[in-house]
Amino acid sequence: MASLTNHCFFLILLLIIFAASSAKAQKESSPFYSIYSFGDSNSASTSDHLAAVLGLPCLQHYTEEGVDFESGISFMTPRATVMSPFSFIKNGIPAPQQSHHSQISAFMKLFYKDCFSFHDCGRNKVLQKAIIYMDQPGFNDYKHSLLHTKSISEVSKLVPDVVETIKSSIEQLIKDAEAKHFVVTGIIPMGCLPGFGTMFPEDDNSRKIKCHKGLNLFATLHNDHLWQALEELRLKYPEVEIVYADYFKAFMAVLRNHAFLGFKTETLMKVCCGSTGSSPFNFDPLRQCGEKGAVACSDRASHIHWDGFRLTPEASNNMIDTLFSKKGFVFPEFKFERDHGAAAAKRHHHSKVYGRFRDGLRHLLELHANSVVDY
Repeated sequence: MASLTNHCFFLILLLIIFAASSAKAQKESSPFYSIYSFGDSNSASTSDHLAAVLGLPCLQHYTEEGVDFESGISFMTPRATVMSPFSFIKNGIPAPQQSHHSQISAFMKLFYKDCFSFHDCGRNKVLQKAIIYMDQPGFNDYKHSLLHTKSISEVSKLVPDVVETIKSSIEQLIKDAEAKHFVVTGIIPMGCLPGFGTMFPEDDNSRKIKCHKGLNLFATLHNDHLWQALEELRLKYPEVEIVYADYFKAFMAVLRNHAFLGFKTETLMKVCCGSTGSSPFNFDPLRQCGEKGAVACSDRASHIHWDGFRLTPEASNNMIDTLFSKKGFVFPEFKFERDHGAAAAKRHHHSKVYGRFRDGLRHLLELHANSVVDY
């Protein structure tokens, strides 16, 4: 028995050593130096985890004192929307306080600080080795509109304006800041979020995973429009790498493999922080997380949903890991420059054994891919 225990301990130790070696090699060989993120600060953990996956420094927030732009910066703000306040008012919707435009403006202001131009400070060169990360642009526009009693059909009319604004922001950063690498994410299946499930209940109780089909089709509509816009930008700027990250597909992979990833089936569609016993999702719009009467669960790591509209950090991290675990979630694949070819080969050599552990985990993930088939 002791021999078996020692053997297991030795294998675990080897795995840790190989993992550390692989992470170090990845950092050394990464063609990117930093990440600049835009989106909702309530989901900032996704950009931090992406930085960790790519072996890059954690992001500082642009409001911090003495922020170092070369190390990566987050421009995320709470509940930020893509469209301008006027666009909401024009559609009969109260204007939100934060917008994507203000984040882009803060970015340009910071990088022009103490410089006549990017070229004077060499910041354009920094951006050529950086990732511009746009996390679920548009999601808050639709959420804000749906929360103000707009129907799914009415909100779907906003999709062209939302996507055009995202496209214009990317183009501005290409032209004015000479950014070369973008990761733009689609939005997750909105119909699988407890908040929207409560707002738009369905009578069909036969499905194991209660996702609203209409809202998921709406999310697909947005993602298809975004995909087309990014294709147009790739054709116009062939020297710029514009990567689409399929959050919809990655989230559904996490949902299907929830048990394997450590999430409980009995709380799969319930929020961790909410109102116990309220609706099938433990979500009450009048007693949301942080408000009087709301209670947080004691086992957050076993939940996918933190509140009605946000994932737990554990679920978000699993989703980011899924994006880079195998092909099909990110398009196109990241391009690595020639200068990093030797480093990449060295990384492959050092991580060969660790790769077997990793591939085994991926194989198990695929075996569990159909553990939940009715959603």
